[in-house]
Amino acid sequence: LRNALDALLLAVTSEEPAAEEEEDDSEVKPENLGDMSLQDAITYMWKLDEPNRVNWGDSGFTLNMQNKGRYGTDRCEDVLFDWVNLEHPFWSAPVTKAFISLLDNYERETGKAERVTAEEKAEMAGFLDALCASKVIKFVLEFLKVKGADPRCSSLRSMLDLQNLISDLWFAPYRRYRKNDSSGFEHVFVGEEKRGKITGLHNWVQFYLEEKKGNIDYLGWVGKQDSDYSDDVNLVTVKFAWADDDGEVEEKPMSTILCGSTVEFEMAILTLVFLAGNQEGDNEFTLGSERVSVKCYPQNVRYGGPKIGTAYLEIA
Repeated sequence: LRNALDALLLAVTSEEPAAEEEEDDSEVKPENLGDMSLQDAITYMWKLDEPNRVNWGDSGFTLNMQNKGRYGTDRCEDVLFDWVNLEHPFWSAPVTKAFISLLDNYERETGKAERVTAEEKAEMAGFLDALCASKVIKFVLEFLKVKGADPRCSSLRSMLDLQNLISDLWFAPYRRYRKNDSSGFEHVFVGEEKRGKITGLHNWVQFYLEEKKGNIDYLGWVGKQDSDYSDDVNLVTVKFAWADDDGEVEEKPMSTILCGSTVEFEMAILTLVFLAGNQEGDNEFTLGSERVSVKCYPQNVRYGGPKIGTAYLEIA
């Protein structure tokens, strides 16, 4: 498994993106678009992205939930992800590979300003290009043109407009404790350290890769849990510890992660809800067979509209 993981990480930087297949415009701009509610849009995106995600079972992944997490103790001897099929097409998809290339680009501690190199800028641009070529993001554009609530949606005319807005919402650096020490993407998808505790990190790919490196120690499940881990939605709420290169090990007492989802679906649903729903608090929906809440909180800045401070799914 270690060899397979190493091969995957090598492939991220060595392979050329696969050619995009021609698609039917009706998939990203359905005839009933103008009548769709936000719930309808989320249901549609979940179905649209179904062929791309990693499903529970021998062909995808399985989880070993073990015991409930308790304060001050590790009650789980084994890892959370006890099986992941690294041969699944998900791992060679352009968005996944571009996403993985971003994960080592950030200073984990808030209070340390990010210094973005030319190589990292190119990786970010490659990720945004791959992301905005996906069907779910193309659908997001069409929906926001009609139903976007944020004033910035009125300026959306093309995919380039949405790509620039996604870049601003998720990747533009802002201040948590020091100028340019954080961003929405870093917080939600990569994870941060704040005053000796872990914040953010709601992405299953980052969690899995860090767990396989031996950096994340799964400490147990906590809070509300998914009603059936073998169905089409695999949303876990977990406690974990995360080591880094300073020799310290920090914990996060509770984090929710949508396992098996594509990065593009997560970016799509979180962006869509932030721009068309409630930007500060709960947004309850049905996702597949589960009732979920998409929580959003803005990061207000001096110039321009609010960025994404945090956004994630949890069991409602």
